Amino acid sequence: MTELRVPKLNNNDTEYLLVEWLAEDGADVVKGDPMVVLETSKAAEELMAEADGVLRRTAETGATCRPGDVIAHISDGSALPPAADEPGAAGGDSGPIVTAPAQALIDEHGVDPARIRALGKKVIKRADVLALLETGTDDTRPLPAVQRAVAAAVTRSHHTIPAAFTAVKLDAGPAIARARALSKEARALIGLPELLVSAVASLHGRFPMCFAEPVEADGPGGEPAVRLSPGPNVGVTVDVGHGLYVPVLRDADRLSLKEIAERLTAYRTKASQAAFREDDLAGGNIVVTLHTDTAVLLAVPIVFPGQTCALSLCAPQHEFALDSAGNIVKRTAVTLGLAFDHRLVNGREAAMFLNAIRKTITP
Repeated sequence: MTELRVPKLNNNDTEYLLVEWLAEDGADVVKGDPMVVLETSKAAEELMAEADGVLRRTAETGATCRPGDVIAHISDGSALPPAADEPGAAGGDSGPIVTAPAQALIDEHGVDPARIRALGKKVIKRADVLALLETGTDDTRPLPAVQRAVAAAVTRSHHTIPAAFTAVKLDAGPAIARARALSKEARALIGLPELLVSAVASLHGRFPMCFAEPVEADGPGGEPAVRLSPGPNVGVTVDVGHGLYVPVLRDADRLSLKEIAERLTAYRTKASQAAFREDDLAGGNIVVTLHTDTAVLLAVPIVFPGQTCALSLCAPQHEFALDSAGNIVKRTAVTLGLAFDHRLVNGREAAMFLNAIRKTITP
C-alpha cells in the first residue's frame, strides 16, 4: 500500500488547501495519473499517483493540509483503509464545510453565518469569503493571496537587504530594429524584454556575483558568505491584472531568442488564467521587472530575498539628443535600472554590468 503524502511545495506556506480531487474514491489509478489539486498562496499544484492500484481518499475536499500529511492511500490489493467522509455526506442540514483559512476570515470580519449559507456551496474556501467581503459595504478587506505573497517578499526584502540602485539610458532604436528583424527571421514576437533576458543570461559567467545567493552569517560575529549559482535562472515579472507573478526561465543562456519569446508568451497566458504551478515560479537567481506604461520614466525594483540583483526595463521614450557630430537628432531611449545588494555588489560592478547589458543588446 502506497501513501499519498503532501510534499513541501514552497518556502512561504506552512499549509495548503485541498481544492479538488481529480480521481474518485475507490477508482483504479495508474502511476503518474493526476490525483488531487492543492492550492498555495501563489499557485495550484497537482499531485500524481506514485503507484498503480485503488485510490482510497483520507482527506476531504476543502481540507487544510500540511507537508507530510497523508491524504490518500493507493492499495495494491491488501485491505483498504476506511474512506473519508465527503462534504455533504453527513451532518444533514448542519451547513457547509468551512476551511480553516475561510473560518479565520469569517471570524476576523464578523461575517454573518447566514451570508455564508446563502452562498449555496458545500465547501466554503478562503476565496469565497474574500469575494463575499468585496460585495459588502466595509471598505476594509484582506489582500488576495497573490498580493499577500508579494507583500511578504517586499517586507522581507526591505528589512533584510541593504539595497542600492543605479541606472543607465539605452539608445533603443538599433535594438528595436534588431528585434523586428529577428522576429521575422524566427517567426516569433521578439522585443526588448526578450533581448534583455538573453543579454542578462549571457553575462552570468562575467558577473557571477550578480546571480549569487547571500548566505547569512552563522551566529553572532559570524562572517557573511555567498553561494554562486551554476547557471542563470532569470525571473521575469508578469502582471496582466490578476496579480504579480515572477515565473522563471531556467538556464536562460541555453535558450534561443525564439524559445525565450515562446516561454514568455506562455507565461502571460498562465497569468491571465491564474494557472501557474510552483515549479514555474521557483529557482530564480535574478529578476527582470518590466514597466510598459509610457508615463513611467524610472522604476526601482526590489531585490528578492535569496537573490542579489533585480533589473528594471521602462517603456521606450522619444527624445532629442546630440549625435557624435553635435547635431540634434531624435531617438528612442529606454531606462535600464539595477537594484543590488550592496553587501555583495559595489557601484562600480553594478555600472559595469549595466553597460555590458547595453552593449550586448545593441552590439
